[in-house]
Amino acid sequence: MTKELLAQQQLKDFTYWANLCNLFNNEKKYPEALAACDQAIALKPNQLVVWTNRIEALMKLKKYPEALASADSALRLKSNYALALADRCRALSELGRNEEAIASCDKAVVGDGNWGKNTAALAWYNRGLAQAKLAQYKEAIASFDQAIELNPTYSLALVERCQTLYSMNQYEDALIACDKALQGNGEWEDATPAVGWDIRGRVLRNLGQYTEAIASFNKGLAIKPTDPAIWTDHGEVLHLLGKYNEALTSYEWALKINPKYSLALANQGATLNRIGNYEKALAACDSAIQGDGNWADKSPVIAWDQRGSALAGLKRYEEALASHDRAIALQSNYAEAWNNRSVTLWFMGSHQDALKSSDRAVALNPTYSQAWYNRGRILQTLRQDVDAVIAYDRAINSYGNLSDKLPLADMWANRSVVLWRLQRYREALASTNRAIDLNPASFQAWYNQGIILLALKQYNQAVSAYEQAISINPNDANLFAAKGLALIKIKRLQEALATFEQALKIDPNNLLAQRNRDAVMQLQQNNQSQP
Repeated sequence: MTKELLAQQQLKDFTYWANLCNLFNNEKKYPEALAACDQAIALKPNQLVVWTNRIEALMKLKKYPEALASADSALRLKSNYALALADRCRALSELGRNEEAIASCDKAVVGDGNWGKNTAALAWYNRGLAQAKLAQYKEAIASFDQAIELNPTYSLALVERCQTLYSMNQYEDALIACDKALQGNGEWEDATPAVGWDIRGRVLRNLGQYTEAIASFNKGLAIKPTDPAIWTDHGEVLHLLGKYNEALTSYEWALKINPKYSLALANQGATLNRIGNYEKALAACDSAIQGDGNWADKSPVIAWDQRGSALAGLKRYEEALASHDRAIALQSNYAEAWNNRSVTLWFMGSHQDALKSSDRAVALNPTYSQAWYNRGRILQTLRQDVDAVIAYDRAINSYGNLSDKLPLADMWANRSVVLWRLQRYREALASTNRAIDLNPASFQAWYNQGIILLALKQYNQAVSAYEQAISINPNDANLFAAKGLALIKIKRLQEALATFEQALKIDPNNLLAQRNRDAVMQLQQNNQSQP
């Protein structure tokens, strides 16, 4: 038989094409599988097994409308075909038709029991996915439990159970589910265990276990280093740890893989804001808004809000306020936007309006530490010092990120100033001590401590505090002037005079240094003129 005759015979051989369709699917060569299935169906359009393989190839290729059409074709041949009903359920869910998907899965579990190489666990799993998308979390958990009961080591069902518990804020239970998933049978379909490590990392992040979260993300990246979602989650936790440059590196990796990844761009903007690089932060936020629309479990609100913070950093306050307002329009219960709006209004000098936005932020999230801190700063500006102390106390008591101590140090430092104004000097001094313990390089804490020690008439200690502040910021004329005042109190006049002269080298117009230098010089002259 010639090659030409053999080829012609193969073209008309249903078994050849059906077997080839199945073989290509097993080898994950889905375009080739689809072409072979089509050849087989053209020869015998009533063979369920070929339709099943065609559906599988289309699902793997994410051609969900075509997969749905193929499932419907299979069901016209046999209306209670369990596997086709389960595949139809998944295709409908991927198309956002989740109510219809659940109905199809319900039919699958009472269908003819023909699951091919699968089991009824597939239908329960697909049902759970559709219910989770509808935020029917309890029902989704029940579906995943049914899948797991049929297949106790079904990794994908276990990891989706973990994801659903995460969405319900049941983090301890979610962690158990993720750990079981990663110890499962390795049935990940086209996914890999990387997805389990990623969700596990998010759970640990929300439990405040940042070091463990990073370790989990690292395991995911070791398996799938080209996953921009894991790199983005990795960067977010590094940001929470105060490792801003490392966080930016993680976002850069995510954006090398997907330059238009909206969430990575928005998070990059947030980190750039944190280090004061407002121009780049603004550009990142604008790119996020124009990006691919992939926000994972977040939304565009984060980009609009961070855009507002970048604009406020650039002193473009009206534009900043408009961005915060856009964020709030998208999600009125987003406490972060109300908080950042309050800061922008505070910068604009609209203190009462700032206070109202702050009220909204802490009402939405009573344990939102940064919102209480900003509220304290606004009240401090308004000289409502008793209320400011209360706000700072709430901020300190709500602060949970002990991996990043610098913001907490700032809270204690600001609290000390208000207590000093209230003449509660001992409490104020204790606050500066707490700030310094948390951040020995806090210029503000050492400076405040010097002021408080002056009020307590502990002049030698005040000099020491100012010297510490000067070692951190040697270009602040006010520091030298304040140190000079403390030196006058302990009659170290020559040192005081030199200190005032140093202040005037930095700022020749510093009135405090000018007046006290002249006073010291007059005093020295008087002392010299006395017999």
